[in-house]
Amino acid sequence: MKTQKNFLSVTLFLFTITIIIGCTGRKSGETSDVEPVKPYPHVINMTEGFQNTGQIKLSDIADSIRYIILSKDKQLLLGSIRSVQVTDNNIYLIADNLVMRFDHTGRFLNSFGSIGRGPQEYLRGSIYTTTPEDEKIIILRSAMYSYLSFKPDGDYIGTNDFPVPRTLYSFSCISDSAFLCTFYYVGSFMKDYIHNSIDLSAGLFDSEGNQKQAIEHPLKNEIISKNDITKVISSAPTYTFFHNRIVLSTSGDTIYEVDGKSITKGFIIDWGQISHMQSVQELYFVQAESANKAYFSGPLLETYRKAYFRVRKAKDYYIFEYDKSTGKVKSMLLNPDELGFVNDLDGGSNYYPYWTNRAGDTWIVSDDAYSFKEKHSDEFMATSNALYPEMKEKLKTFTKNLKQDDNPILKVVYLKNMKKK
Repeated sequence: MKTQKNFLSVTLFLFTITIIIGCTGRKSGETSDVEPVKPYPHVINMTEGFQNTGQIKLSDIADSIRYIILSKDKQLLLGSIRSVQVTDNNIYLIADNLVMRFDHTGRFLNSFGSIGRGPQEYLRGSIYTTTPEDEKIIILRSAMYSYLSFKPDGDYIGTNDFPVPRTLYSFSCISDSAFLCTFYYVGSFMKDYIHNSIDLSAGLFDSEGNQKQAIEHPLKNEIISKNDITKVISSAPTYTFFHNRIVLSTSGDTIYEVDGKSITKGFIIDWGQISHMQSVQELYFVQAESANKAYFSGPLLETYRKAYFRVRKAKDYYIFEYDKSTGKVKSMLLNPDELGFVNDLDGGSNYYPYWTNRAGDTWIVSDDAYSFKEKHSDEFMATSNALYPEMKEKLKTFTKNLKQDDNPILKVVYLKNMKKK
């Protein structure tokens, strides 16, 4: 009898240990039957995606959405917003060519430097980045081959040389010693400069502007006449963040994962027999005959389990969803006036972001107040579907109190927590 009790005790102990180990190995918000994520690079079967259609809802990806007016102070009049970066503490952006800082409620805090050619000034068209650890602000001075550094409160730190090509479009600080730079080429106004000088699509550079690794532009070794150079139009690669690294979307069929040390292939788009833009002539020269072919429209948005991107095929737009665990692909045909996920969180207009935070779990896009009110009219909100009625009431109240001449609005979506505990 004593032996039987000991056996039951040992069995119960082992069972308990097994349960504990199983629980601690799971991810927050996931169950034990979730398949592990496949290794990079992921190959995305576009034929399967076009055949497997359905709705792609925001509620499947995110759990909340916020609308932030960028300063309610009428003395601060903001124009168009670009290059938004959201950190744990602040919101940074460029408006009217000036780099500015706001808190998470939209209250204006300070700007950095001023417009001009002086020691702490930068020209219109300059670009900026934040640093990952201490939120220093680095402003790359347009056409001046140097960058300015500031503390978050606006205090000037210093100036560094950064001799990169004039075709630079954007840059982002990945680590203390690494910048990702992207480049663009438009022959109609760059013809004299870029003739026989098309070099990079993107590259990793150190803090002094030395190239560490690069993605060569497909036109680099092409022989282009002076007449044809005016037809070149190559947009810079787009990028978002995921898990503190960059997801870089080029014009071709490869999306890259970039950290401070390397550029590697992350996703490869397999078009199969689908007619798509693929030659250098189709991708980088102006020509009407390619208009009906399918093509990838970045940026790609990556989460812990999935990846999302848009595709245009003839006159139709789609969102594609790729599952990194199962490899399954599906798509959703979009309303041409609403090129985004179905916003069933609060019943607002469809949503597709352009920026993310460094973790990739916060998505951001901007809108002007006039358009926002038009999109969320009483008639629209009366028939829209919302999974969370209380969120819908907040959106109604926000829209009602919004003035048509208010400053631009950030629409911020917070993804579901899929990180390990």
